[in-house]
Amino acid sequence: MAVDLEGASNYSRLLTRGAVGVVLALWLAWIWGPLVWDFFTGLSANPQTTPPTLLPDEFTFEHYRNVVVEEGMPVYIRNSVVVTAVATGVSVVVGALAAYALTRYDPGDGQVSFFILSMRFLPPIAVAIPIYMMFVGVGWINTWRVLIIAYLPIGIPISTWIMLIFFQRIPMELEEASRVDGWSRIQTWRRVVLPLAAPGISSAAILTAILMWNEYVLALVLTTTQSAQTIPIYLAGFVTTRGILWGRMGAATIIAITPIVILAFLAQERLVAGFTLE
Repeated sequence: MAVDLEGASNYSRLLTRGAVGVVLALWLAWIWGPLVWDFFTGLSANPQTTPPTLLPDEFTFEHYRNVVVEEGMPVYIRNSVVVTAVATGVSVVVGALAAYALTRYDPGDGQVSFFILSMRFLPPIAVAIPIYMMFVGVGWINTWRVLIIAYLPIGIPISTWIMLIFFQRIPMELEEASRVDGWSRIQTWRRVVLPLAAPGISSAAILTAILMWNEYVLALVLTTTQSAQTIPIYLAGFVTTRGILWGRMGAATIIAITPIVILAFLAQERLVAGFTLE
């Protein structure tokens, strides 16, 4: 009996593609499902229906108007943007210098880099109260400064560890050749190392910014006023003793994730290059 090997191969390939398609569809539903639900919940005139429904019976922009105009959500967005931008910028600069130094002059044979990463293992709640006691005496509570300083121990270790991989991939011969041509170490860093490590720096910046944008515990402990509180604190306020304000929470969630989505979209080429180590 002749066996149709080509037909069997095509069937196997089709089956594999179908399985991959099903897995991707489930993954997209898992990722985008909550966001789609939030979007329609923010547009629903009666989001507290039982049982809840995905498509509302009546659409309205009242929830978006409430969070933007009446509750002052732009103030919380401003606070998050300022704190995230400054803390991310400092973390990436310090992390880039630290990662480069560790790849070229690490005296601890990897122990120093592991120690830096281990700082990320420390839960924020473990240092929230000590940080509060340190800065309450100088009057920095409820300010951007205290959040920026508190976020640096979170951002610097993760950005350093991410960029460590990219600096390790830059051949030392390129730097040695530039030194032979008469360039100083600063010129070599600026003209050779930084352009080659740009995808890694971009990836580290975006991932660090996401961590800063979503940080909740430190912001909860160190801020109590609208002038300093960030987006996560504002979103948590929709869980009240009378119940959850689903409509406003859905609208506010969509608005809150928009800046990060725009940032990732604008830097998607460098972000993909960074994730693929190219």
